[in-house]
Amino acid sequence: MSEIKKALEKARKEGKIPLKVALVEDSPKDRAEQLPSPAYSQTRSVQVDLKKLIDRKVFSILKKDEVADQYKFLMTRILNKTRPNGYNTIEIASFKEGEGKSLTSVNLAITLAKESRQTVLLVDMDLRRPSIHRILGIDLAPGLKDYFLNGTPIKEILIHPGIERLTVLPAGGRMDNSTEIMDSHRMEALILEIKTRYKDRYIIFDAPALNVCSDPLILASHVDTIALVARAGYTTTEDITFGMALLKDKNILGIILNDSGIRRGWTY
Repeated sequence: MSEIKKALEKARKEGKIPLKVALVEDSPKDRAEQLPSPAYSQTRSVQVDLKKLIDRKVFSILKKDEVADQYKFLMTRILNKTRPNGYNTIEIASFKEGEGKSLTSVNLAITLAKESRQTVLLVDMDLRRPSIHRILGIDLAPGLKDYFLNGTPIKEILIHPGIERLTVLPAGGRMDNSTEIMDSHRMEALILEIKTRYKDRYIIFDAPALNVCSDPLILASHVDTIALVARAGYTTTEDITFGMALLKDKNILGIILNDSGIRRGWTY
């Protein structure tokens, strides 16, 4: 058993992880109920390059793919834990940089958007090192930086990337005072506004790593729950112990084990 798996098992036995959200080989059945496609009358619409998305490992756009199937299973586990509690705001953070939390956020958001019962808003809340725009191939600005510094209305910075039922709120650029912004009344009001505007919408916040700044800890106080990304062969027992201690009073959804390896060619 690898060091990361031993650490996860130890945390589960101690009751520190209420749910293991791991990428494993399974997928849910297609759902028959369909929501009508939303009309984007005010949101800027762009068309992302699907081939480049695949090159950047955004496999969730594929209909038949072993990695996409794993994200479908992850989606099902998350929906089963959040819907009964009325949770719709989920923070995705990592124990340290390099564990793949932004790519996980993008793939999860797209997978949720393809599930027909809700729309999804993906928010790049890594204000020090934003990357959602780079993964999707969309403009970095305008974004949250313009909202906080210039008062730009939210409707003017939202982007529909051509993926049905998905909207993106980019960071807009690096903000060195991100901790002060994160802990402001304006941030609290923003999260409350986007959380309550649409009842059928899930909001995924891509947050910084726990070991680089206090931003993810502050954000965790504003959202319903937080999921953590660990990377097989990279995240250590010490990383997990440190991160779980920081979040001991937060509502932790579980841990996503990234880069754990699958049988190539397997699909369901």
